[in-house]
Amino acid sequence: MTDNSPPTPSGPTERLASLDVLRGATILVMIFVNDLAGVRGAPAWMKHFHPSDGDGMTFVDVVFPAFLFIVGMSIPFAIGRRLDRGDSPWKVWRHILTRALGLLAIGVFMVNAENMPDQGLLPAPLWALLMYVGVFMVWSAPPRASGRPPQRSIVLRGAGIVLLLLLAILYRGKGEPAFIELRPQWWGILGLIGWAYLVTCTVYLLARKNLPAVIGTIPLLYCIFIAHAAGAFAGWTWLTDWILIGSMLGSHAGITVSGLALGIVLAPGSPFQAHRDRLRWGLVYGLALAAAAHLLHAAHGVHHMFIFNKNMATPPWCLLSSAITIGVWILLYWSIEVQKRGRWARLLEPAGQNPLTAYLLAPVLYCLFELLSLATGLPYVYAALGATFAVGFWRAVLMAVLVAWLAGRLRRLGVQLAL
Repeated sequence: MTDNSPPTPSGPTERLASLDVLRGATILVMIFVNDLAGVRGAPAWMKHFHPSDGDGMTFVDVVFPAFLFIVGMSIPFAIGRRLDRGDSPWKVWRHILTRALGLLAIGVFMVNAENMPDQGLLPAPLWALLMYVGVFMVWSAPPRASGRPPQRSIVLRGAGIVLLLLLAILYRGKGEPAFIELRPQWWGILGLIGWAYLVTCTVYLLARKNLPAVIGTIPLLYCIFIAHAAGAFAGWTWLTDWILIGSMLGSHAGITVSGLALGIVLAPGSPFQAHRDRLRWGLVYGLALAAAAHLLHAAHGVHHMFIFNKNMATPPWCLLSSAITIGVWILLYWSIEVQKRGRWARLLEPAGQNPLTAYLLAPVLYCLFELLSLATGLPYVYAALGATFAVGFWRAVLMAVLVAWLAGRLRRLGVQLAL
C-alpha cells in the first residue's frame, strides 16, 4: 500500500466501481446459495449453519449481512447527493419513507408467494409471476433522457398498483379466510433491509458526516438487541407483534450503520481521500469489529445471545460478518481503484448497478420454468437438475451467471427498479 496519490474524485454523481462490484458479487452469491439450497447432497459448508439455533456460521450466513452493510455504504452517496443539491428535509424524508415502504411491501408479497398453497384461485407460479410484473410496473424508473411523457409513467405505475391490489384480493393463504389474506408472516429479505435502511437513514440525517457520532451509534443498536433478549420490551406487544425490535431495529441496523461509517469515509468531502488512508482506516475498522465479535462471543456461556447465529441475528454474528465484508471490500478496492485491474469484474458490475432487478430476476425465472412445466405437462426439469450435487452445483452457477447477464442487458434497455 505505497500509493499516496488521491484517487480519482468520486463526487456525488459518480460511482465507486469497487462498491458496485462488491454489491454485484453479493447479489450473485445470494442467488447462487439460494438456488443451491434446493440441491440434494450439497456439503454443509455451502448451506446455512446447522442446526439453525447452533453456535457457528458458514460463508452462506455472511451473504445477507454483507448486503445490509453495502446498503449502509451507499447511503452517504445516495442521500448525500440529495442533501448537497439542496433538497428540503421533507423531500429527503419522503424519498426515504417511500423507499422503505416499497421494500416492506415487496417483501410481504414475496413471503406470501413462497407460502401460497397449491389450491388457490390462481396457480401459485402464475400469481407470483403476475406479482413480479406488478412490482416492475410500479417501481421501474424511466430511462434518463428517454423522452417518455410523464403521463405514461404515471399510467404504468397506476396500472401496476391496481394489479397488485387485485392479486392481494385473489391471494388465498393457509390461515383463516378473509377478504385479503396476505400477512407479514415475516418481512422477507427485502423487508428486513427496509427496516435497517430506515434506521440507518435516520442516523445519517441526524449525524451527517460526524463519523464519531455514527460509530458511537453502533454499540447502542447492539444494546437494543441485548435489551430485547433480556426481556426489556416484553410489554410492547403493540410493536413486537409486528416486528422483532432486537434484530430489525437493533442488530440488523447495527450492520447497516457499520457500513454507513465506511461509506462516510469514502464519500466526497471526507478527509480520507488518499488510497492509503482509506485502506488503513478500513483495515483498522475491520479488525476492531472482528475483535469485538470474538470478545462478545466469549460470553456465549453466559447467555445464548452471544453465539454466532444468523437466525437470531446475534451481535457476534453481525460484527464478524461486517468485518468479513470490509476485508472483501479492501481486496476489491485495492484491485479495482488502486491497481486499476477491474476488467475481470465486468460480469459483476451490472448486477451491482441494478441490484433489486437482479435479485428479483431469479424468482421470475423460477416462475416461468414452473409455468412451462404446468402448461406442457412435462416434468419440472429445473427441479430435477437439483437431484444430485454434481449437476445442481452447475445449475446454481449458470443461474447466477444468467441473472448477471440479464441484469446488465435490462439496464442497457432502461429497465431498472427505482428503489
